[in-house]
Amino acid sequence: MPPDAETLETGADQIIVRRYVQERLAGLPTRPEDVDARLRGLLDLYEELNARGHPEPLTLLASVLGIPVEILVGHLRAAQRR
Repeated sequence: MPPDAETLETGADQIIVRRYVQERLAGLPTRPEDVDARLRGLLDLYEELNARGHPEPLTLLASVLGIPVEILVGHLRAAQRR
């Protein structure tokens, strides 16, 4: 179950938010031919976190993915172009 808006806005329970992000990312396609769908899913998740008022959605996503923020920004830009 996704965290409610209050949890994302206040950061009251970062463990719940982090688990939610991990679950959403785990549900994205992983096959090479599904790269467009994966990037779009990543962008959708970023936009959701941002819309719900998460204070640092880029930092959270990059941390869960284990990549630098700059790389994540590149992925999100690529998703916007597709």
